[in-house]
Amino acid sequence: MKCRLLLLFLLFSASHLYGQTYEYLGLLKLPDSSLIPFRLDFKEMEGKVSGYSYTDLNGEHETKSKVVGQYDSKEDLLEFREVELVYTKSDMMETTFCNVYFTGKMRRLNGKSKIEGTFKGFYDDFTSCVNGELVMTAAKKIQKRTDKFQRRVNRMDRIADSIKEKINMDKMFNRYSKNDLKGGEQLNILWEDKYLKLVIWDDGEVDGDQIDLVINGNKILSAYSPVSKKKEMILTLKDSVNTVSLKAINLGTKPPNTAKIQLVDKNGEVIDLASNLKLNEEVTFVFYKEKPKVKKS
Repeated sequence: MKCRLLLLFLLFSASHLYGQTYEYLGLLKLPDSSLIPFRLDFKEMEGKVSGYSYTDLNGEHETKSKVVGQYDSKEDLLEFREVELVYTKSDMMETTFCNVYFTGKMRRLNGKSKIEGTFKGFYDDFTSCVNGELVMTAAKKIQKRTDKFQRRVNRMDRIADSIKEKINMDKMFNRYSKNDLKGGEQLNILWEDKYLKLVIWDDGEVDGDQIDLVINGNKILSAYSPVSKKKEMILTLKDSVNTVSLKAINLGTKPPNTAKIQLVDKNGEVIDLASNLKLNEEVTFVFYKEKPKVKKS
């Protein structure tokens, strides 16, 4: 009994000290009625909010940014703003990034309540770009509803198995919740550090997938087969722009070629990714020491 009470106390203390993490999924609604998938992962501690936003997750313009803000429990008010680009699939040399500044209501910060309100968009120089609305629901709540609906579909005898396969809610949910890289995609990353820790492994069934890993034209892994044990490498980023590519050269016994990848900086900040490649497909990571300056159109 004493051990159980001690464990509960330690869990409560850790939650209070480091803040609880919340995950929300939703949509940015623009004035022209277009909708953009938006994910928010954040921690709150003593009213201070910090975390990350993901815009167009798994889309061709997927972008991750750092966010900071505050939560007022008395007024049920949540405010946050995007303050720093982490990575994007958009062309860094041509794209001007519109940062989200959000203010809205949140009935209770408990991982269940909705987030609803308006946002204003600003470029890095604080000139206005676009305004709109943001509506979000807790990821756990969406997953619970998704699982319930999927179970109902699977139990329906009137629906053919071929149709049930198409009504795959998990795939729809994962569209907004996982960071997958497909063949031909390029991830552009702001990385000020001189060094990069790259971690790669197979978190599923090890089936003999093989990859080549190349940095700035130099092959550092040849026909490597990721296994369940994580392989860690420290890479030196010598240039102002550095390129790392990962190519599938063997699909193993169960295609496609898959691997889990982590990019870790000196402060322990992690970018979690997963590759999903066909034979001879590759993904590219381009590391910029500083954000290119682009003229606003």
